[in-house]
Amino acid sequence: MVQHVDPEVLALWALGEDDLGSPADRAHLSGCAACRAEHDALARAAEVGREAGPLVAPPAEVWERVRAEVRADAGAPSAPPRPAAVPGTPDAPPVTTVVDLASRRRRTFVRAGAAAAAALVVGVAGGVVWERGRTPAPAPAPVAVASAALEPLPGWPGSTGTAVVEEDPDGVREVVVHVADGTVTGDAYREVWLLAADLSGMVSLGVLDDDEGTFPVPDGLDLEKYSVVDVSAEPYDGDPVHSGDSIVRGALDPA
Repeated sequence: MVQHVDPEVLALWALGEDDLGSPADRAHLSGCAACRAEHDALARAAEVGREAGPLVAPPAEVWERVRAEVRADAGAPSAPPRPAAVPGTPDAPPVTTVVDLASRRRRTFVRAGAAAAAALVVGVAGGVVWERGRTPAPAPAPVAVASAALEPLPGWPGSTGTAVVEEDPDGVREVVVHVADGTVTGDAYREVWLLAADLSGMVSLGVLDDDEGTFPVPDGLDLEKYSVVDVSAEPYDGDPVHSGDSIVRGALDPA
């Protein structure tokens, strides 16, 4: 059976640890398509992590895998068996087998480090892809569905304005109103209304504090019926009814 390069060594090579592995491993890599494909895939994952800018923390399960690998590979070596006594002689003194603990530790931590590296190559790259995938796409901009040119009414010469109804993908509608040269005196304010075309009903949208304002359209309000935009001058008299003093007015047309 073909002896392929240890996947942990391939992971370390992918991370740039070129001083690990044996000459036989490198000779095998140059002639084995399967090992080259695995190495190249790990290298691409590592490159994604390097190019992604600030990295996000890998998922918790990655660290659990790393800890499990380290615990499995760093276990204490079992004691060597005690030699049996020779029959017919007193028990021989125990023979101590010398174990190169430094070498064993090096092998253990190389294996543990390689396991951690392999897990992190996949985990960090996966975390980057997950972070990119969760970035929300920009919300579609609202579109204009109707507009009106606002013309001055008697007593307000030179006042002009526009009104645009915008609707977002969820069906929420707003009216953007702009009025020029419609300044009121200090004892009055401007209010925006939607009127029925036959003036049989009206709905207040709110106060226009500046030259331009955005006002939500009440849910369910029929803009085919309430199709006229009106901006009035209202005295501070506490009466919520339209004053009858309109500055500009115009009928909405579908966009």
